[in-house]
Amino acid sequence: MALENPFAGHELLSPTLSGETAAQLLHDRYARSGPMKPLGSHQDQNFLVDAPDGRFVLKISNPGFTRVGLEAQNAAMLHLASNSIDFRAPIPVPDVDGQLIGQTDDQGRTFDVRLVTFIDGNPLSDFDYLAPVVLQAHGSLAARAARALTDFNHPGLDRVLQWDCRHASDVVAALVGHVQDVALRDEVVRLTGQAQSELDKLSGELRMGVIHADVTDVNVVATVDSSGRPIPDGLIDFGDMLRTWIVSDVAVAAVSLTAHDFDRPLEITAEIVRGFHREYPLTDPEIDALWPLVVARAAACCVSSEQQAMLEPDNYYAEESRDSDWHIWASLRSISWKAATAALHEATAAQPSVGATTASASSQPSRQSFIDQTVSADPPVLDLSVQSDSLTPGSWQTAGELRRAIAGLLDSGHGFGRFNEGRLNPAGVSAVTTGAEIFAPAGTTINAPVDVHVVSVDADDDAMVLGAFDQWLRVSGLRATAAAGTQVQAGQPLGALMSSPSSSSLPDHLLVQVVSDPDECPPRVCDRASGWLPVVRDPSSFIGFQVAAPSPDAARLLDRRDSVLATTQEHYYVQPPRIERGWRHHLFDTDGRRYVDMVNNVAILGHSHPAVEQAVGRQLRLLNTNSRFHYEAMVAFSERLVDLLPESLDTVFLVSTGSEANEVALRLVRAATGAKDLVAVRSAYHGWTTATDEVSTSIADNPGAAADRPEWIHTVESPHTYRGRFRGADAGDRYADEAKQQLKDLQAKGRAIAGFIAEPVYGNAGGVLLPHGYLQQVYQAVRDVGGLCIADEVQVGYGRLGEYFWGFEQQGVIPDVVTMAKCTGNGVPVGAVVTTSAIAAAMEEQGSFFSSMGGSPVGAVAALAVLDTLETEQLQANARDVGSHLKKRLLELTDKHPLVGTVHGMGLYLGVELVRDRETLEPAADEALAICERLLDLGIIVQPTSDHMNVLKVKPPLCLDLASADQFVDALDRVLTAGW
Repeated sequence: MALENPFAGHELLSPTLSGETAAQLLHDRYARSGPMKPLGSHQDQNFLVDAPDGRFVLKISNPGFTRVGLEAQNAAMLHLASNSIDFRAPIPVPDVDGQLIGQTDDQGRTFDVRLVTFIDGNPLSDFDYLAPVVLQAHGSLAARAARALTDFNHPGLDRVLQWDCRHASDVVAALVGHVQDVALRDEVVRLTGQAQSELDKLSGELRMGVIHADVTDVNVVATVDSSGRPIPDGLIDFGDMLRTWIVSDVAVAAVSLTAHDFDRPLEITAEIVRGFHREYPLTDPEIDALWPLVVARAAACCVSSEQQAMLEPDNYYAEESRDSDWHIWASLRSISWKAATAALHEATAAQPSVGATTASASSQPSRQSFIDQTVSADPPVLDLSVQSDSLTPGSWQTAGELRRAIAGLLDSGHGFGRFNEGRLNPAGVSAVTTGAEIFAPAGTTINAPVDVHVVSVDADDDAMVLGAFDQWLRVSGLRATAAAGTQVQAGQPLGALMSSPSSSSLPDHLLVQVVSDPDECPPRVCDRASGWLPVVRDPSSFIGFQVAAPSPDAARLLDRRDSVLATTQEHYYVQPPRIERGWRHHLFDTDGRRYVDMVNNVAILGHSHPAVEQAVGRQLRLLNTNSRFHYEAMVAFSERLVDLLPESLDTVFLVSTGSEANEVALRLVRAATGAKDLVAVRSAYHGWTTATDEVSTSIADNPGAAADRPEWIHTVESPHTYRGRFRGADAGDRYADEAKQQLKDLQAKGRAIAGFIAEPVYGNAGGVLLPHGYLQQVYQAVRDVGGLCIADEVQVGYGRLGEYFWGFEQQGVIPDVVTMAKCTGNGVPVGAVVTTSAIAAAMEEQGSFFSSMGGSPVGAVAALAVLDTLETEQLQANARDVGSHLKKRLLELTDKHPLVGTVHGMGLYLGVELVRDRETLEPAADEALAICERLLDLGIIVQPTSDHMNVLKVKPPLCLDLASADQFVDALDRVLTAGW
């Protein structure tokens, strides 16, 4: 603290020129006129000017700021303009006398006046949610500005300024008296003092430089990119520019942008650090200083806002700033400083992602144990992770169920839980353990594992902190008998194990955490982004058993995948979570995070369905072989399929995949007709094999698909009632007429048609329903020229439409050949082709048919279990009811969000089409992809589809419930409202 506080009694009243006075000033001094609009400012007064020769900002400066400081600002802007910077900045405009700074008098006060060019775009303050890429771009902009000012010098840079982070504690000391809440005032003083103490230790190692010093969301201007995200590319208002600690700009940005998501200030700061560090690498001392700077800056903002709001009760900008500043303070104050610093080091890849372990249990065994070894000589180390075989499906859905399941795994009530383990948990949030549990009955004596010093005892939290070997152990869940300040020898009692609360998801246990500071109190579980994991340690050496879980590194696994798999074998998401478990309509990553699966139509019953698991497990124990052997399951499944189809479709071919099914179907129609030519719907997808690729013209899957079809493939217009040429009530007739004429033209040219293939619901387009009567007319026209009709039900069949079991039923037709796969085995590879006996017989003339695993014993019993469960759990009815509710809610979004053009489909096969313009239907493809990335953050898995990749495909497991359907719509509504 300075001996004389330069900010004590320092008050800055903003200028209050009227609009008329400002307009006259603009005319007299700058020979310009035009509409003027006031712009918010903390302590100055600004007007946006729309003049005939451009847009400008008229700036009336607070008289508390020096003339030399304004000259420095102008010089800095001109310096940037004369250099090749890759961001935009304003330029000062001379007045009629050629001066860059003038003066005006108003109400007995004299003010300096300037005019600068206006930077088009939107300040980041106009946007709610800011994606990681935006936060990083913000940090990058701050760094590039600092680099561009490296060689800039001016006498006005070395000044004492309220917003210089070096003086934050002086600002707080001078202005904290304006904070009326005594407890809050004391907290601000205490934490600012703590921050200043840390900064005093590091100040000699912090680099000095010229920085903007006010890279807040109101001073950073963005251009919206093709995905709809604001990308920072402009920097305005150089009023706080000075020579100070370079790292200050990172803290300034972090405090400001925390207002965009009060729940994740540390993640926001880490992303800004990543962006800044890429352009202007930070040193270790600067990263160490960053969180204290963030706290100090936030405190200074709060007390300054309180003062300004008191001085100017009618200044709406000051009032809004005060409310926002206190929200920011509330979100920052409870974060562990060590955890924050560790997370920021990790953001620059300066430290490992998980704290270094102590010596392993095998290399440094404990002399004693927390509990008497004779109670259980070799208690189990439990696997409670997402990949655990011990936790049966659903056993973790409530705290009580999980507690009972874990208790059943323990040997006489004893065992260990693992450190750094991502766990299944009822809340469905990321839950990585920061310590290890010792499970034992309540009342068990807890001993010191080594000679320890009892640092503290917290009776309210049933916890104590122990010092040993220059480390600290935090043990929780015991009633302590050892007092704080005492020494306890190895093997002597610390206390007795308490019963876990009835609300706990764990049986009675002692939690052991090794922390880097005795004052740290890590949560039992955390998200990896929280910063806690780098500051906790493996407690194995104190427990006496190896209790560290293997680290499931999703990024490293992605590197392994990319190094060995073909790059054309795509994966969802830019940085995909590592998904290792599913249950019903949910998926889980290895940190325990639960996602609503809105896209996985393969698992039609839901993930890990017990009926399929049991059927497959039993069959694997009995027999699994190729389909040429004689066994019942193949026959039974085929009989069930035939019973579900029209009477004419009585003969089955069993295969493994949808591509294989459609390949067989194409071969069948060619064998039955003796013709080769095929007709397909334009922009459809039917598979990846050679023959199915020939009839697939989806440019999303093959950009050159429409241009390189062989001469025997013919495509008809896509019967798309939203995006196609025909859209009214007669669209079905008009599309059908075109197709019929094309068939006649082909016949006239002597082209014999073998068949026509189409999805009864236009799946690849996003679940678009075909227009009424379309297939009836086209099927008849195909048959009139001697062809056969194939219904590709690979995606749309099996009750997904709710009202209909098969898609072709919705069109009122009976195909000659039906194909199915994907959902047929609930993830087990099994597919089928069903046709008439006459068509099937034609295939015999070409030789025998054989698919090695098509209809294998395992595939067949899985397929039977699917059909049984569809019936017993009434999943088709659920698809109808939940799908109807879901579509109704999605359609409501069209009234709120112009980006939502329409909602396609029925049942649980829906598509949300996103467009930039509802008249031109310009596809919002980049936005769709970015929205899916944001929805992943909110726990929703969905992906884009269609030729333009602008339709969110919604085809979840048929067990989807109303709550999860609403969760999806609410999340989508939130993203469309707040941004992505």
